Amino acid sequence: MKKIYTDEQIVGFVREAEKTEVTIAEFCRQKGFNEGTFYKWKKRFGSMQIAEVKRLRELEAENARLKRLLADRMIEIDRGAGTFGKKVVTVERKREAVVFLKTREVSERRSCQLVLLARSTCGYRIRREPDEKFEKQIKELAFANPRYGYRRVHALLERRGQKVNRKRVVRVWHKFDLQVPRPKKTKKRVREPQPIMPVASRPNQVWTYDFVFDRDAAGRRLKLLTMMDEFTREGLAIRVGRSFKARQVKEVLREVGQRQGFPQFLRSDNGSEFIAGIIKEFLAENQIRAAYIEPGSPWQNGKGESFNGKFRDECLRMEIFGNWREAAVVSEQWRNFYNSERPHSSLGYQTPDEFKRDWERWQRLLKSETKKKLAIPMAQSLGS
Repeated sequence: MKKIYTDEQIVGFVREAEKTEVTIAEFCRQKGFNEGTFYKWKKRFGSMQIAEVKRLRELEAENARLKRLLADRMIEIDRGAGTFGKKVVTVERKREAVVFLKTREVSERRSCQLVLLARSTCGYRIRREPDEKFEKQIKELAFANPRYGYRRVHALLERRGQKVNRKRVVRVWHKFDLQVPRPKKTKKRVREPQPIMPVASRPNQVWTYDFVFDRDAAGRRLKLLTMMDEFTREGLAIRVGRSFKARQVKEVLREVGQRQGFPQFLRSDNGSEFIAGIIKEFLAENQIRAAYIEPGSPWQNGKGESFNGKFRDECLRMEIFGNWREAAVVSEQWRNFYNSERPHSSLGYQTPDEFKRDWERWQRLLKSETKKKLAIPMAQSLGS
């Protein structure tokens, strides 16, 4: 039977033959192999020692392993080429990727490693039954308010008296891809320090007004005057027309001021309707200080711009107006909805009306507590 020798044994034979006193032919006969085989071994291993042979074998094994890994990786890249158009982030997408790779003869273990997904997570299946009624309710709210995110929808549910975990709303939101498209970020401009502008600390302290433009179904221009209270975020007025002159702006100010009381400051840009002499005279008569923002600096009127943006997203872009009168009716309906029903994130998801009532109630409470604290020392002084 033909014997198989390891590399270490062969090197041992070669080294032993160098030290022996017998001839090579006799040495080969004693060991059981022919002389030709011995000279082939000597040519291959030469002067190598046994430790060197072991190291060589380890390097060859490592090289073969790396070649197999590279080959497997190239096969996986070839099988997965063009599989995922977007970055695989969510667990659902990763599970889909694992299923696809398994169809390309990649093992589940290797597929999970490639997409960075734990095998326990890959095999996990949700045991609870889907709440179709709740999902339908979320979709109805999302379709009725296309510009609302999951936080505001959750606030609407709570206002209806439903105690729902916000994460549950998030799961439904992601399941049906109800995310609101985010506007592309623009590079912020470096600007010089701005002058200090008035900041509202109570209702009716700072108002802001501005114009928003739109078109009706016939393509004719609509000019809308919006006015809001910066502290309570309350929409004070929305007036619609084909054009506005300073006299008409003055009438709107007079009407709102008689209903609400006049503010301390009135913020606006430098439009011709706002800097006209008739407006300045009206402001002076009613002790209102004009707070004009710098030209080309809409960020100085952030709350007004925010109000106009919501008005455009949630009303103007959702409606097609037959004429300016229809636009006036729909805009007024939206203003009432905004003030009394729409939760505002910067107000702790209260409506402007609720926030104003709570603030006024808190102020009355503070005044009553202050009066009590003042009355105690007075009573003590009178008693003494």
